[in-house]
Amino acid sequence: MSVTVFLSNTNIQIVVGSGSAKAIKVNRLVSVSVPGGAVLNGVVMDENALVAAIKECWKLNKLPKNNVVLILNSPQLRANIIEMPSMPEKKTTEYVQRETKDARLTKPVSAWYMIGKDNKLKTQKVISETADAQFVDNYVSIFAKAGIRLVDIHDGVNLAINLLRGTTRNRTIVYMILDGTSLVTIFFAKGLYYYHSTKRVFNQPGSSEFAREIFGAISEIRQFASAQDLEEAIEELQFAGLGEQQVARLAEDIGEIDSNINVSAVVCPSYVKVKTNQKQFPYFVYPVAGLAKISSVKLDILTANRKSADKFIRKQHILKSILPAAGFLLLLVAIYATLMILISQKQKQLNELNKENTQPDVLTDVLRYQDISDVITGVGSRQGGLNKLNGYLITYPIPDSDVNRIIKNAANNYNVTVTVNSYNATSGVFNITAESSEVELINQFIAELMKMDKFEKIDYTGYQAISDKDGNSAWRINVVCTLAARKTDTQKAGEGA
Repeated sequence: MSVTVFLSNTNIQIVVGSGSAKAIKVNRLVSVSVPGGAVLNGVVMDENALVAAIKECWKLNKLPKNNVVLILNSPQLRANIIEMPSMPEKKTTEYVQRETKDARLTKPVSAWYMIGKDNKLKTQKVISETADAQFVDNYVSIFAKAGIRLVDIHDGVNLAINLLRGTTRNRTIVYMILDGTSLVTIFFAKGLYYYHSTKRVFNQPGSSEFAREIFGAISEIRQFASAQDLEEAIEELQFAGLGEQQVARLAEDIGEIDSNINVSAVVCPSYVKVKTNQKQFPYFVYPVAGLAKISSVKLDILTANRKSADKFIRKQHILKSILPAAGFLLLLVAIYATLMILISQKQKQLNELNKENTQPDVLTDVLRYQDISDVITGVGSRQGGLNKLNGYLITYPIPDSDVNRIIKNAANNYNVTVTVNSYNATSGVFNITAESSEVELINQFIAELMKMDKFEKIDYTGYQAISDKDGNSAWRINVVCTLAARKTDTQKAGEGA
């Protein structure tokens, strides 16, 4: 029996069940609210509140505490689909670590698992997952404090892609998963995965403005499909994360914009069996996807983290070589004596302060301060909302001519030929084709793009063996580049310093 936990900004979603490569059995679905502000985009803001919420949830629902897999959608857990030449597991690990190397991470930890292999072309396709070691340790510690043992951490979007892949039946279809204000869009053409994106929505479900936002996301997918020379029309949209009435209202509003698009709730795949209340599946796509058995050819992120963490051994070595036992004891005695003196002095100061703070005029001032503080807090809250909105506006990515230059320069550095197929000024998505006589040169070119702060995400799929103009063998790959958010003036000033 396995337990998967999806942690979003608003909910803790838990699924208890079992799974294999071809079938998933769901025994229980549990959902509880996350304390307000405890988690933001996969980053823990209030550890104590989150630990208490997890512990209470497990206690009330009597959930298993072992064999628990955590699923997150966070920019600090970066996942990519990598297509590479077939290699042994050790070589694959080295390749993934090299491809996902990021100077912005203090101590990067990279894991991977295989999702496909082509023996004829001698290539393999893996999902890489990269995070900072502190990010991984923090979540392991949080669940340990709640009495729960994590066995793995995964990116939710790629798990959902693998789950939904089997339901497409060679159709051209768009899946959308709404989690709070975060919208994930996944595009399949003739049953093959091509593209996914994550964006923020600003309008409430059920409103006509929300429908226009959704239609805008569909338009972006259509532009991508056109750039890929995909002739199949996008006529089907399946939505997860909304109630039946909200999906019905969305279908009506989308129908008024484009009557050729059929909108419906995400259908539970035939190979997923939910013991009770199967209608809840659209709200539990990520944790249900986590039950599917991942290939045994893999390196999980907790194992990768343990292998790279030898801090405890180093500390033991330092203590044995630097601090003799007698000197260590003397140091403790000196520290204890110093602390006792400081405690005595601080206690005396505390008694004097308590005496002063209990005077009537001081208590009156305290009450007056509290009234003023409440007013300031209210004003600050409204100002905070305005600052947050301003932050969204000034960081919205704006494509410019500098992007083509850095792509061309990177291509020239590795003798790679680049063709720009499409460029969406609204979403900041580039679609390019890279060609070279050597696969490794293409990989180095893509690795160079991944290091650039200019891009938020680089997706690449579909190695193709081709012949160049002289008849020599060569390789071609499609690359999708998504622009990163703009840096604020404060960030630029900090980098300049």
